[in-house]
Amino acid sequence: MTAGRPHTTELAPLLVDKLEAARLLSVSPSTLETLWRSGELLSVKIGARRLYDVADLRAFIAQKKGGAK
Repeated sequence: MTAGRPHTTELAPLLVDKLEAARLLSVSPSTLETLWRSGELLSVKIGARRLYDVADLRAFIAQKKGGAK
């Protein structure tokens, strides 16, 4: 272990698949796809997989919280 750097064995994922993104937002996969198709959520296409940035999911939540009055 290097001094000054904590030893971590597992990193949180940067990108998650459709099912995990839907789970994190507590919505159905079809609702997640609707949000993506409408442009409310961004995604990253890597090969055949469409993935969602966890930071974008957090920003989406923050934006919804700020707009709800």
